[in-house]
Amino acid sequence: MSFDGITDLPDVPQAGTAASDVYTLALRSEYVDIQRCVRELGISEAEAAAAIEGLLRLRLLHLVHGCTYAYVAVNPMSASLQLLAVQDEALRQRQHELERLRQQMHSLLPLYQANFSSEPHHPHVQRVDDPRAARGVLTTITVEAKREILFSLPALDPWEEPADLDRGAWLRSAGTRSELLRVLLPEAARFDVRVRERVETLIADGGQVRTAVHAPAWLLVVDAEVAVVPVADGPGLSVVREQSVVAALRRTLSGAWDEARPFDGSYDHDSARSTSALIDEAILRMLLNGLEDKVIARRLDISLRTCQRRIAELMDALGARTRLQAGYVLGQRGRGGERTAA
Repeated sequence: MSFDGITDLPDVPQAGTAASDVYTLALRSEYVDIQRCVRELGISEAEAAAAIEGLLRLRLLHLVHGCTYAYVAVNPMSASLQLLAVQDEALRQRQHELERLRQQMHSLLPLYQANFSSEPHHPHVQRVDDPRAARGVLTTITVEAKREILFSLPALDPWEEPADLDRGAWLRSAGTRSELLRVLLPEAARFDVRVRERVETLIADGGQVRTAVHAPAWLLVVDAEVAVVPVADGPGLSVVREQSVVAALRRTLSGAWDEARPFDGSYDHDSARSTSALIDEAILRMLLNGLEDKVIARRLDISLRTCQRRIAELMDALGARTRLQAGYVLGQRGRGGERTAA
């Protein structure tokens, strides 16, 4: 069976399923067959046959020696060993081949340094277009961090593996150095249950998280020496090592961090109201400046539909029927505030 074949296996029996009931019956009986399953479990022959077939494929049942219709239960540990032994060996071989290739590539480093000693060890800007390679680059850069990892991102990381989303891995590569990590999120992230869970985990490991209405877009700065930014025309990223550029990006990110609000992952009504008010305030300012809905939504990291709903609610509260009228009302309020202050 290949690695791909693993995904074709039936689900491991869960409580309440026919497969689980058949496996339980097999554990408690000398043997099971289709008729016994029908008689004692009250299921149909088709259900019994399907359950037995699935358990056979998982190696949790096997035929009684010399019989063609009766089955006995198998210890799950023994079943998993039979099922996965081939894959375990293939994985070990793959890891060995990867390590061998890595060592061979590294063996060329002295040759490179001897012949290009006048050049910097790294290019000032390195573009990586492949998303899988991008994740590998992020891992390498953050694992090598010694002092700080400054990270600004939308609620979801564009280079995160889909399988990581439910596990809450987030910046997987920073897992061993969470105490170095400072994450800046948009205010809207406070309403996301999954994000709150990740924040709690990160803080428990020593990291810090803050939220800002106008957080910078996806940006990573490590040790004030290297920055990572997304490319504008695809799913890749660019690694920047030019120190003047890295310093400017770090100042931008540090400035936004200093003005942001600490976030510990907790949620309460007062915090929700405060966050909602900040978002509404930002929407009003951007409306007054004539920004389009999709631009406002992108800057606040909220969906276009949510943005349009909030705009409609704000216009209703202002008593305005059109964007133009809303802008006029806001402008009048602004001038009225200035006269009061004077």
